[in-house]
Amino acid sequence: MKFLKFTMALALLPLLAACAAGPDISKTEMMANPWSAFNQALQKEYVLLAKAEAEEWDTEDAIYFNNKAKAAASGEDVGPQPLKERNIKGAAADEIAAAKYPLDGLLLTGGKEWAPAETARAQAMYDCWLQEREENTQQAHVDACIAGFNSAIDAAEAKRPKPMARSTPSAPSALPGPYVVYFDFDSFELSASGEAIVKKAAAEGKAAGFKTVTVTGHTDKAGSSDYNAGLSRARAATVGNALMQEGIARDSVKRSYAGESFPEVSTKDGVKEAQNRRVVISFSR
Repeated sequence: MKFLKFTMALALLPLLAACAAGPDISKTEMMANPWSAFNQALQKEYVLLAKAEAEEWDTEDAIYFNNKAKAAASGEDVGPQPLKERNIKGAAADEIAAAKYPLDGLLLTGGKEWAPAETARAQAMYDCWLQEREENTQQAHVDACIAGFNSAIDAAEAKRPKPMARSTPSAPSALPGPYVVYFDFDSFELSASGEAIVKKAAAEGKAAGFKTVTVTGHTDKAGSSDYNAGLSRARAATVGNALMQEGIARDSVKRSYAGESFPEVSTKDGVKEAQNRRVVISFSR
């Protein structure tokens, strides 16, 4: 994607005059938005991005963000931009792909309802990250998008509702486990067997009177180490959230992720191995 920056704009002033000044961002900003708090926040965030790009003479991206703001104001289901739509390759693409997992976690588990402003900002900052990384001319702008994204993710997660804790019977002398939940290749979604293991672990852990449960995510060695770190983090988050749905108190769940560093089965780099794609659930007192 080519970007219309100030130095190029000087040579294209006649064309700019003929095509007006790009999108009517002010009109979009004033659009009535009777929809959800998330859509209202998303409209504001994309308007801010459109303004920023318009000020840099990046007409193409100003139009793109303005259109997303209009779609949010119209009640459409506006999601984050797919990575494949931007010309980003290599380690930079792996970094962004891994970072999308916690954003997907918010969008798929109710973040739009219990943290609408923070979730909308996280999505907008993710799109900002893609746009600035593709352009790749101002590292300070890239860093600002990343910082905004991480801050919004943390703020949203801080508002995640805590499930109601359930009373547990007297603890027996020994703690059960550990339990192992396996995942499909390049996936952080629970299978039916994985759900059954989580239910079993939650029930037996509560019966044993545990104090802390640690969920540790792992991957096989297919893919880059940075990508696998993010994938193992997403798997740990999936299992942790599933345990909370089974009545495990949020403050007793500790998440960790090891990426590809501690395989169950030793393999060469780049090799797929089902036994290494796992989350280990361990209870402690």
